[in-house]
Amino acid sequence: MIKEQLYHFILAEKIELPVGSLISFVINQHSRLENINIKQSALNFDAQGDILRWIHPVKKPARMELLRTRHKIIGGIRKWFDQQNFIETETPLLVSAPSPEAQFYPIKTDKGYLITSPEFQMKRLLVGGFNKIYQLTHCFRDAEKGHLHNPEFTMLEWYRTHQPLEKLMTDIEQIVVNLAVTVASDNLSIKIPSPPWPRESVSALFKKHLDIDLDGSETAEKLRTKAQQTGNEKLFVDFPDVSKLTESLAYEQTFFQLWNHIHAKFIESTPLFVYDWPLPLASLARQSAERPGFAERVELYVNSMELANGFAELTDPFEQRRRFEQDLKNRLSEGREAVPLDEKFLKSLEQGMPESSGMALGIDRLIMWLCAAENIQDVMCFSQEEV
Repeated sequence: MIKEQLYHFILAEKIELPVGSLISFVINQHSRLENINIKQSALNFDAQGDILRWIHPVKKPARMELLRTRHKIIGGIRKWFDQQNFIETETPLLVSAPSPEAQFYPIKTDKGYLITSPEFQMKRLLVGGFNKIYQLTHCFRDAEKGHLHNPEFTMLEWYRTHQPLEKLMTDIEQIVVNLAVTVASDNLSIKIPSPPWPRESVSALFKKHLDIDLDGSETAEKLRTKAQQTGNEKLFVDFPDVSKLTESLAYEQTFFQLWNHIHAKFIESTPLFVYDWPLPLASLARQSAERPGFAERVELYVNSMELANGFAELTDPFEQRRRFEQDLKNRLSEGREAVPLDEKFLKSLEQGMPESSGMALGIDRLIMWLCAAENIQDVMCFSQEEV
Protein backbone atom coordinates (compact mmCIF):
# COMPACT_ATOMS: atom_id res chain seq x y z
CA MET A 1 0.00 0.00 0.00
CA ILE A 2 2.77 2.41 1.00
CA LYS A 3 4.75 1.36 -2.05
CA GLU A 4 1.81 2.45 -4.22
CA GLN A 5 1.89 5.87 -2.60
CA LEU A 6 5.68 6.21 -2.99
CA TYR A 7 6.00 4.81 -6.49
CA HIS A 8 7.62 7.99 -7.87
CA PHE A 9 10.48 7.92 -5.36
CA ILE A 10 13.65 5.93 -5.96
CA LEU A 11 14.00 2.87 -3.73
CA ALA A 12 17.64 2.17 -2.90
CA GLU A 13 16.83 -1.46 -2.27
CA LYS A 14 13.88 -3.81 -2.07
CA ILE A 15 12.06 -3.44 1.22
CA GLU A 16 9.44 -5.60 2.88
CA LEU A 17 6.44 -3.79 4.30
CA PRO A 18 4.24 -6.08 6.44
CA VAL A 19 0.59 -5.09 6.78
CA GLY A 20 0.21 -2.61 9.63
CA SER A 21 3.79 -1.29 9.43
CA LEU A 22 4.60 2.14 10.83
CA ILE A 23 7.20 3.77 8.56
CA SER A 24 9.38 6.85 8.90
CA PHE A 25 11.90 7.92 6.28
CA VAL A 26 13.92 10.76 4.79
CA ILE A 27 13.86 11.78 1.14
CA ASN A 28 17.04 13.43 -0.16
CA GLN A 29 17.34 16.02 -2.91
CA HIS A 30 17.66 13.28 -5.52
CA SER A 31 14.28 11.77 -4.56
CA ARG A 32 16.01 8.83 -2.94
CA LEU A 33 14.59 7.28 0.19
CA GLU A 34 17.05 7.27 3.08
CA ASN A 35 16.98 6.22 6.70
CA ILE A 36 13.89 4.06 6.42
CA ASN A 37 12.65 2.92 9.81
CA ILE A 38 10.00 0.18 9.90
CA LYS A 39 8.11 -0.77 13.05
CA GLN A 40 5.22 -3.15 13.48
CA SER A 41 2.08 -1.48 14.84
CA ALA A 42 0.31 -2.93 17.86
CA LEU A 43 -3.00 -2.34 16.05
CA ASN A 44 -4.74 -5.12 14.15
CA PHE A 45 -4.89 -4.11 10.50
CA ASP A 46 -7.23 -6.88 9.41
CA ALA A 47 -8.21 -6.08 5.83
CA GLN A 48 -11.77 -7.21 6.62
CA GLY A 49 -12.01 -5.27 9.87
CA ASP A 50 -13.35 -1.83 10.62
CA ILE A 51 -10.01 -0.04 10.79
CA LEU A 52 -9.68 -0.23 7.01
CA ARG A 53 -13.32 -0.80 6.05
CA TRP A 54 -14.07 2.78 5.03
CA ILE A 55 -10.58 4.03 4.09
CA HIS A 56 -9.12 1.02 2.29
CA PRO A 57 -6.31 2.62 0.23
CA VAL A 58 -6.73 0.22 -2.71
CA LYS A 59 -10.30 1.45 -3.34
CA LYS A 60 -10.40 4.78 -5.11
CA PRO A 61 -12.38 6.72 -4.14
CA ALA A 62 -12.33 5.30 -0.65
CA ARG A 63 -15.70 4.37 0.80
CA MET A 64 -15.32 7.12 3.39
CA GLU A 65 -15.11 9.70 0.61
CA LEU A 66 -18.27 8.30 -0.99
CA LEU A 67 -20.05 8.53 2.38
CA ARG A 68 -18.95 12.16 2.71
CA THR A 69 -20.45 12.79 -0.71
CA ARG A 70 -23.60 10.92 0.34
CA HIS A 71 -23.98 13.34 3.25
CA LYS A 72 -23.73 16.31 0.88
CA ILE A 73 -26.21 14.79 -1.61
CA ILE A 74 -28.83 14.12 1.06
CA GLY A 75 -28.36 17.63 2.40
CA GLY A 76 -28.81 18.99 -1.12
CA ILE A 77 -32.01 17.00 -1.60
CA ARG A 78 -33.50 18.34 1.63
CA LYS A 79 -32.54 21.89 0.65
CA TRP A 80 -34.23 21.53 -2.75
CA PHE A 81 -37.49 20.30 -1.23
CA ASP A 82 -37.41 23.06 1.37
CA GLN A 83 -37.01 25.63 -1.41
CA GLN A 84 -40.09 24.15 -3.12
CA ASN A 85 -42.08 24.55 0.13
CA PHE A 86 -42.51 20.83 0.80
CA ILE A 87 -42.99 19.53 4.33
CA GLU A 88 -40.70 16.71 5.42
CA THR A 89 -42.68 13.95 7.13
CA GLU A 90 -41.68 11.07 9.40
CA THR A 91 -43.99 8.07 9.30
CA PRO A 92 -43.53 4.78 11.19
CA LEU A 93 -41.06 2.11 10.14
CA LEU A 94 -43.08 -0.56 11.94
CA VAL A 95 -46.67 -1.03 10.73
CA SER A 96 -49.49 -3.50 11.27
CA ALA A 97 -49.94 -4.28 7.56
CA PRO A 98 -47.39 -4.12 4.72
CA SER A 99 -47.96 -3.80 0.99
CA PRO A 100 -49.58 -7.03 -0.22
CA GLU A 101 -48.01 -6.82 -3.69
CA ALA A 102 -46.68 -10.20 -4.74
CA GLN A 103 -43.18 -9.02 -5.64
CA PHE A 104 -42.42 -7.92 -2.09
CA TYR A 105 -41.05 -10.06 0.74
CA PRO A 106 -41.88 -7.96 3.80
CA ILE A 107 -39.90 -8.52 6.99
CA LYS A 108 -42.17 -9.61 9.82
CA THR A 109 -41.50 -8.95 13.50
CA ASP A 110 -43.41 -9.94 16.61
CA LYS A 111 -44.97 -6.46 16.59
CA GLY A 112 -45.87 -6.15 12.91
CA TYR A 113 -44.00 -5.52 9.67
CA LEU A 114 -41.14 -3.27 8.64
CA ILE A 115 -42.25 -0.99 5.82
CA THR A 116 -41.43 -1.74 2.19
CA SER A 117 -42.35 1.91 1.52
CA PRO A 118 -43.88 4.79 3.52
CA GLU A 119 -46.58 5.06 0.82
CA PHE A 120 -49.74 4.15 2.73
CA GLN A 121 -49.07 6.44 5.67
CA MET A 122 -48.01 9.34 3.45
CA LYS A 123 -51.24 9.02 1.45
CA ARG A 124 -53.21 9.19 4.69
CA LEU A 125 -51.51 12.54 5.28
CA LEU A 126 -52.76 13.67 1.86
CA VAL A 127 -56.29 12.71 2.88
CA GLY A 128 -55.79 14.83 6.00
CA GLY A 129 -54.98 17.97 4.02
CA PHE A 130 -51.22 17.97 3.35
CA ASN A 131 -50.49 18.74 -0.29
CA LYS A 132 -46.70 18.75 -0.81
CA ILE A 133 -44.82 16.25 1.34
CA TYR A 134 -41.59 14.30 1.11
CA GLN A 135 -39.73 11.77 3.21
CA LEU A 136 -36.26 10.26 3.43
CA THR A 137 -36.57 6.96 5.23
CA HIS A 138 -35.26 3.43 5.54
CA CYS A 139 -37.28 0.68 3.85
CA PHE A 140 -36.99 -3.08 4.15
CA ARG A 141 -37.48 -5.75 1.50
CA ASP A 142 -36.23 -9.23 2.18
CA ALA A 143 -34.83 -11.59 -0.47
CA GLU A 144 -33.31 -8.68 -2.39
CA LYS A 145 -29.55 -9.06 -2.61
CA GLY A 146 -26.82 -8.24 -5.12
CA HIS A 147 -24.68 -5.31 -6.19
CA LEU A 148 -27.85 -3.19 -6.60
CA HIS A 149 -29.78 -4.50 -3.59
CA ASN A 150 -29.62 -4.53 0.18
CA PRO A 151 -32.57 -5.68 2.35
CA GLU A 152 -32.43 -2.32 4.15
CA PHE A 153 -32.10 0.75 1.96
CA THR A 154 -32.90 4.47 1.87
CA MET A 155 -35.93 5.74 -0.02
CA LEU A 156 -36.90 9.25 -1.04
CA GLU A 157 -40.66 9.49 -1.54
CA TRP A 158 -42.68 12.60 -2.35
CA TYR A 159 -46.25 13.55 -3.28
CA ARG A 160 -47.99 16.50 -4.92
CA THR A 161 -51.77 16.89 -4.88
CA HIS A 162 -53.56 18.13 -8.01
CA GLN A 163 -50.43 17.74 -10.14
CA PRO A 164 -49.83 15.37 -13.08
CA LEU A 165 -47.18 12.66 -12.98
CA GLU A 166 -45.16 14.64 -15.52
CA LYS A 167 -44.53 17.27 -12.84
CA LEU A 168 -42.77 14.73 -10.62
CA MET A 169 -40.68 13.53 -13.55
CA THR A 170 -39.55 17.14 -13.93
CA ASP A 171 -38.85 17.23 -10.19
CA ILE A 172 -36.31 14.42 -10.59
CA GLU A 173 -34.56 16.21 -13.43
CA GLN A 174 -34.35 19.42 -11.42
CA ILE A 175 -33.14 17.65 -8.25
CA VAL A 176 -30.32 15.85 -10.07
CA VAL A 177 -29.22 18.89 -12.08
CA ASN A 178 -29.27 20.96 -8.88
CA LEU A 179 -27.12 18.40 -7.07
CA ALA A 180 -24.61 18.39 -9.92
CA VAL A 181 -24.27 22.17 -9.61
CA THR A 182 -24.37 22.65 -5.83
CA VAL A 183 -22.63 19.60 -4.33
CA ALA A 184 -18.89 20.17 -4.08
CA SER A 185 -17.23 16.77 -4.46
CA ASP A 186 -14.63 15.24 -6.76
CA ASN A 187 -16.66 12.02 -6.60
CA LEU A 188 -19.51 13.43 -8.69
CA SER A 189 -18.01 12.06 -11.87
CA ILE A 190 -21.08 11.70 -14.11
CA LYS A 191 -21.96 14.34 -16.68
CA ILE A 192 -25.68 14.96 -16.24
CA PRO A 193 -27.62 15.28 -19.51
CA SER A 194 -29.65 18.46 -19.84
CA PRO A 195 -33.40 18.04 -19.32
CA PRO A 196 -35.80 17.01 -20.60
CA TRP A 197 -34.60 13.41 -20.49
CA PRO A 198 -35.98 10.90 -23.01
CA ARG A 199 -39.45 9.45 -22.42
CA GLU A 200 -40.72 6.24 -24.04
CA SER A 201 -43.81 4.16 -23.46
CA VAL A 202 -43.65 0.46 -22.61
CA SER A 203 -45.56 -0.25 -25.84
CA ALA A 204 -43.02 1.67 -27.92
CA LEU A 205 -40.14 -0.28 -26.36
CA PHE A 206 -41.89 -3.62 -26.99
CA LYS A 207 -42.37 -2.64 -30.62
CA LYS A 208 -38.83 -1.32 -30.99
CA HIS A 209 -36.98 -4.26 -29.44
CA LEU A 210 -39.35 -7.22 -29.91
CA ASP A 211 -41.69 -6.11 -32.71
CA ILE A 212 -44.62 -6.89 -30.37
CA ASP A 213 -47.71 -4.68 -30.45
CA LEU A 214 -49.10 -4.25 -26.94
CA ASP A 215 -52.72 -3.08 -26.79
CA GLY A 216 -53.36 -3.52 -23.06
CA SER A 217 -55.83 -6.38 -23.45
CA GLU A 218 -53.30 -9.21 -23.42
CA THR A 219 -53.66 -12.24 -21.19
CA ALA A 220 -50.55 -14.24 -20.28
CA GLU A 221 -51.34 -16.72 -23.05
CA LYS A 222 -52.00 -14.02 -25.65
CA LEU A 223 -48.78 -12.24 -24.76
CA ARG A 224 -46.76 -15.41 -25.19
CA THR A 225 -48.53 -16.07 -28.50
CA LYS A 226 -47.51 -12.60 -29.71
CA ALA A 227 -43.93 -13.41 -28.72
CA GLN A 228 -44.05 -16.63 -30.73
CA GLN A 229 -45.52 -14.86 -33.76
CA THR A 230 -42.71 -12.28 -33.74
CA GLY A 231 -39.87 -14.79 -33.41
CA ASN A 232 -39.22 -14.30 -29.71
CA GLU A 233 -40.03 -17.81 -28.50
CA LYS A 234 -36.34 -18.30 -27.63
CA LEU A 235 -36.83 -15.93 -24.71
CA PHE A 236 -39.05 -18.56 -23.04
CA VAL A 237 -36.45 -21.31 -22.89
CA ASP A 238 -36.49 -22.68 -19.32
CA PHE A 239 -39.50 -20.51 -18.48
CA PRO A 240 -41.38 -22.09 -15.53
CA ASP A 241 -44.90 -23.49 -15.79
CA VAL A 242 -47.35 -20.73 -14.88
CA SER A 243 -50.55 -22.69 -15.49
CA LYS A 244 -51.26 -23.06 -11.75
CA LEU A 245 -50.78 -19.38 -10.99
CA THR A 246 -53.51 -16.76 -11.04
CA GLU A 247 -53.97 -15.12 -14.44
CA SER A 248 -52.69 -11.87 -12.98
CA LEU A 249 -49.45 -13.41 -11.71
CA ALA A 250 -49.00 -15.53 -14.85
CA TYR A 251 -49.26 -12.36 -16.92
CA GLU A 252 -46.74 -10.58 -14.71
CA GLN A 253 -44.16 -13.35 -15.01
CA THR A 254 -44.70 -13.66 -18.77
CA PHE A 255 -44.37 -9.90 -19.22
CA PHE A 256 -41.12 -9.67 -17.28
CA GLN A 257 -39.62 -12.58 -19.17
CA LEU A 258 -39.89 -10.31 -22.21
CA TRP A 259 -39.16 -7.07 -20.36
CA ASN A 260 -35.83 -8.39 -19.04
CA HIS A 261 -34.66 -8.68 -22.65
CA ILE A 262 -35.56 -5.03 -23.25
CA HIS A 263 -34.10 -3.93 -19.92
CA ALA A 264 -30.73 -5.36 -20.91
CA LYS A 265 -30.58 -2.73 -23.67
CA PHE A 266 -30.43 0.08 -21.09
CA ILE A 267 -26.89 -0.67 -19.90
CA GLU A 268 -25.27 2.30 -21.62
CA SER A 269 -28.35 4.49 -21.93
CA THR A 270 -28.87 8.03 -20.74
CA PRO A 271 -31.61 8.55 -18.12
CA LEU A 272 -34.83 7.17 -19.59
CA PHE A 273 -38.40 7.56 -18.31
CA VAL A 274 -40.57 4.58 -19.22
CA TYR A 275 -44.30 5.30 -18.92
CA ASP A 276 -47.73 3.73 -19.53
CA TRP A 277 -47.25 0.32 -17.93
CA PRO A 278 -49.84 -2.46 -18.36
CA LEU A 279 -52.53 -2.12 -15.72
CA PRO A 280 -51.86 -5.52 -14.03
CA LEU A 281 -48.37 -4.22 -13.13
CA ALA A 282 -49.54 -1.15 -11.23
CA SER A 283 -51.49 -2.07 -8.13
CA LEU A 284 -51.62 1.51 -6.80
CA ALA A 285 -51.83 3.57 -10.01
CA ARG A 286 -54.93 4.80 -11.77
CA GLN A 287 -55.87 3.64 -15.25
CA SER A 288 -54.88 5.90 -18.12
CA ALA A 289 -57.83 7.87 -19.49
CA GLU A 290 -56.24 7.91 -22.96
CA ARG A 291 -55.11 4.28 -23.05
CA PRO A 292 -57.44 1.78 -21.35
CA GLY A 293 -55.52 -1.27 -20.20
CA PHE A 294 -52.52 0.83 -19.24
CA ALA A 295 -51.73 2.63 -15.99
CA GLU A 296 -50.32 6.07 -15.32
CA ARG A 297 -47.08 4.67 -13.98
CA VAL A 298 -43.52 5.71 -14.82
CA GLU A 299 -40.10 4.26 -14.03
CA LEU A 300 -36.76 6.00 -14.43
CA TYR A 301 -33.86 3.88 -15.64
CA VAL A 302 -30.22 4.94 -15.53
CA ASN A 303 -27.86 2.52 -17.25
CA SER A 304 -29.12 -0.86 -15.98
CA MET A 305 -30.65 0.50 -12.76
CA GLU A 306 -34.27 1.18 -11.99
CA LEU A 307 -33.85 4.45 -10.09
CA ALA A 308 -37.41 5.70 -9.49
CA ASN A 309 -41.01 4.53 -9.71
CA GLY A 310 -44.02 6.84 -9.74
CA PHE A 311 -47.79 6.82 -10.11
CA ALA A 312 -50.73 9.02 -10.79
CA GLU A 313 -52.33 7.67 -7.63
CA LEU A 314 -55.41 5.47 -7.51
CA THR A 315 -57.96 7.17 -5.25
CA ASP A 316 -60.95 4.82 -5.66
CA PRO A 317 -61.16 2.85 -2.37
CA PHE A 318 -63.25 0.02 -3.85
CA GLU A 319 -60.91 -0.52 -6.80
CA GLN A 320 -57.93 -0.35 -4.45
CA ARG A 321 -59.43 -3.04 -2.22
CA ARG A 322 -60.14 -5.23 -5.26
CA ARG A 323 -56.54 -4.93 -6.40
CA PHE A 324 -55.19 -5.67 -2.93
CA GLU A 325 -57.36 -8.78 -2.75
CA GLN A 326 -55.97 -9.83 -6.15
CA ASP A 327 -52.46 -9.28 -4.78
CA LEU A 328 -53.25 -11.65 -1.91
CA LYS A 329 -54.49 -14.30 -4.37
CA ASN A 330 -51.26 -13.88 -6.32
CA ARG A 331 -49.21 -14.45 -3.18
CA LEU A 332 -51.13 -17.58 -2.26
CA SER A 333 -50.95 -19.02 -5.79
CA GLU A 334 -47.17 -18.75 -5.58
CA GLY A 335 -47.11 -20.52 -2.22
CA ARG A 336 -46.30 -17.34 -0.32
CA GLU A 337 -47.66 -16.27 3.04
CA ALA A 338 -50.68 -13.96 3.04
CA VAL A 339 -50.37 -10.62 4.81
CA PRO A 340 -53.08 -8.49 6.46
CA LEU A 341 -54.56 -5.64 4.45
CA ASP A 342 -54.06 -2.12 5.73
CA GLU A 343 -57.66 -1.37 6.67
CA LYS A 344 -56.77 2.05 8.07
CA PHE A 345 -55.35 3.05 4.69
CA LEU A 346 -58.40 1.72 2.83
CA LYS A 347 -60.71 3.49 5.27
CA SER A 348 -58.76 6.70 4.71
CA LEU A 349 -59.31 6.41 0.95
CA GLU A 350 -63.04 6.12 1.59
CA GLN A 351 -62.93 9.53 3.26
CA GLY A 352 -61.59 11.06 0.08
CA MET A 353 -58.03 11.28 -1.18
CA PRO A 354 -57.37 14.21 -3.56
CA GLU A 355 -56.03 13.61 -7.05
CA SER A 356 -52.30 13.15 -6.47
CA SER A 357 -49.06 11.96 -7.98
CA GLY A 358 -46.26 10.27 -6.07
CA MET A 359 -42.70 9.21 -6.74
CA ALA A 360 -40.25 6.90 -4.94
CA LEU A 361 -36.52 7.15 -5.65
CA GLY A 362 -33.73 4.93 -4.33
CA ILE A 363 -31.17 7.18 -2.64
CA ASP A 364 -28.41 4.56 -2.56
CA ARG A 365 -28.76 3.93 -6.30
CA LEU A 366 -28.87 7.67 -7.02
CA ILE A 367 -25.53 8.05 -5.25
CA MET A 368 -24.14 5.03 -7.10
CA TRP A 369 -25.04 6.68 -10.39
CA LEU A 370 -23.71 10.14 -9.54
CA CYS A 371 -20.45 8.75 -8.13
CA ALA A 372 -20.01 5.92 -10.67
CA ALA A 373 -19.96 3.35 -7.85
CA GLU A 374 -20.47 -0.26 -8.90
CA ASN A 375 -21.72 -1.77 -5.64
CA ILE A 376 -24.46 -0.47 -3.34
CA GLN A 377 -22.29 -1.44 -0.36
CA ASP A 378 -19.80 1.27 -1.33
CA VAL A 379 -22.33 4.05 -0.68
CA MET A 380 -23.71 2.65 2.60
CA CYS A 381 -22.17 2.80 6.06
CA PHE A 382 -23.02 -0.88 6.54
CA SER A 383 -24.48 -3.51 4.27
CA GLN A 384 -26.43 -6.43 5.72
CA GLU A 385 -23.34 -8.67 5.61
CA GLU A 386 -21.41 -6.19 7.76
CA VAL A 387 -23.71 -6.09 10.78
